[in-house]
Amino acid sequence: MKHKYYWLLMVGGLTGCTMGPDYHKVEPPVPDKWQAGQTLEAGPEPVSPEALKNWWKHFGDAQLDALMVRALAGNLDIKIALARIDQARAERRGTRAELFPTVNATTGAQRQDNPFPGLAPGIRYNLFDVAFDAIWEVDVFGRQQRRLEAASADLDAAGEQYAQALVMLTADLARSYIDYRSIQNQLRITRSNLASQQETLTLTERLNAEGVGTRHDVVRARAQTEITQAQIPALESNLVATLRQLEVLIGGQPGTLDAELNDSNSVPVAPGLEMLTTPAETIRHRPDLRAAERQLAAATAMQGAAIAELFPKISISAFMGLRNTDVESMFKSAAFSYGTAANLVQPLLDFGRIQAGIDLAEAKQKEAYLAYQKAVLQALQETETSLSRYLKEEIRRQQLAKSVVDLRESVRLSQLRYHEGVISFLDVLDAQRILYADEIELARSEAATSTNLISVYKALGGGAGIEPPQTSATQDEINISVFDKLIQ
Repeated sequence: MKHKYYWLLMVGGLTGCTMGPDYHKVEPPVPDKWQAGQTLEAGPEPVSPEALKNWWKHFGDAQLDALMVRALAGNLDIKIALARIDQARAERRGTRAELFPTVNATTGAQRQDNPFPGLAPGIRYNLFDVAFDAIWEVDVFGRQQRRLEAASADLDAAGEQYAQALVMLTADLARSYIDYRSIQNQLRITRSNLASQQETLTLTERLNAEGVGTRHDVVRARAQTEITQAQIPALESNLVATLRQLEVLIGGQPGTLDAELNDSNSVPVAPGLEMLTTPAETIRHRPDLRAAERQLAAATAMQGAAIAELFPKISISAFMGLRNTDVESMFKSAAFSYGTAANLVQPLLDFGRIQAGIDLAEAKQKEAYLAYQKAVLQALQETETSLSRYLKEEIRRQQLAKSVVDLRESVRLSQLRYHEGVISFLDVLDAQRILYADEIELARSEAATSTNLISVYKALGGGAGIEPPQTSATQDEINISVFDKLIQ
C-alpha cells in the first residue's frame, strides 16, 4: 500500500519546476547628479519621500489643502484606478485558483444499447449516478505558477498606476488652482490700471476743456483705456474655464466652487526648492517607473507560461458516489462506487501554434523592457526640464519684481513732471503702459514659478504616498492560502 501512491508523490514533487527565465529586477543606469542643479551655488536640499507625500502643503494655502482633500475623495480618475486594482486582484485570485483541484457535484443517466444486426447481441441497460468528481491538473512544469507570477505583477502594476493617478491629480489640481489665482491677480491688476487710466482720461478731458491740454492727449488716453478694458473679457473667460477644470478634478458639477473661490486670494508662493539627492532616488520613487518595471516582470513570467505549453499536461481525477442500473436501488450500499484516474497529454502536432505563442511572449517581453527603458529616459528628461525651468523662472521673477518697483516710481515721477509742464502727456502714457505690461508679466512669472515647482514635485513622484485601500480577504482566499502552505 505504501508504494501504491508513490508515483503520485513523485509527480507532486515536480510541481516546483518552472519553465522560462526567472525575473531579476532591472536597475537602470542613471547619472549621479542633476545637470540643472550644477548651476546652483549650494547643493539642493534633499527631501524625504514622506515630505513628497503631501508636498502641496508646503505652499501654505488652506483652500488648496481643502480642495485636495475633496479631490482625493471624489476624483473619478482615482476611482477608475481603484476599480482597476479590483480587476487585477480578481484576475490574480482566479489564476491562483487554477493551481488547486476542482470539485463538482454531478448526476446523470445513460442508456446502453446495441441495435445493429449481424453483431453479437449487445447488453442493454440503464445507468444512473449521483456523485462528486474532482480533477486536478498537476502544475509539473510551472505553467500555472508562471501565470500566477504574471498576475501578481499585474496587481502590483495596478497599485503603482493608482499611485501615479494620485501624482497626476495632485499636480493638476495644484496647477489649476494656481492658474485660477493668477488670473484673478491679473484681473485685479488690469482693473486697477483701468481705474488709473480712466482718472487720467478724465484729467486730460478737463485740461483740454480749459485750453491747457490738447485733443491729441485725450484721444491717446482714451485709446489706452479702451485697450486695457478689452483685456478683461478674455481674462474673465479664462477664469471661468479654470474654475470648471477645478470642479472636474474634485468630481463636482459646474457651479460647485463659484461661491467658495469667489474671493481673490493671492497666488500661493513657491517655497524653497527641495529635491531628492540623486536621480537614482527619483527612479525608485516614481510610481510610473515602478509600474513599468512590474509590467516587465509580468511579461517575463508569461514567457515561462508559453514555454511550458511544450511539455506534457498531467491531470488526476477522482470519482466517488452512487451508481446503479436501477433508480429504485440507487441509494443502497451496493450502489456506492469510487475510482481514480491519471491522464497525460503531450502536444505532438499543432502546426506551430505553441511556438507562435512563445514568439509572441518573447516579443511582448522585449516591448516591456524597451518601454521601461524609455520610461526611465523620459523620467530623467522630465525632471531635468522641470528643474531647469523652475530655476530660470525664479531668476526671471526676481528681475521682474525689481523692474516693477522701478517702473512704479517712474510713473509717479512722470506724472509730477507732466503737471509741472516739463514733459508731454505721451511720456506719462508710455510709463503707465510699460508698468501695466510689467505687472502682468510679474503676475504670470509668479504663477509660472509655482507651477514649475509643481512640475518638479510631479517629476519626483510627489503625492504617491497614499496606499490603495486593502479589502479583507474572502473565505476562498483564506482556504487557498491554507492549501498553498500545505503544498509548499
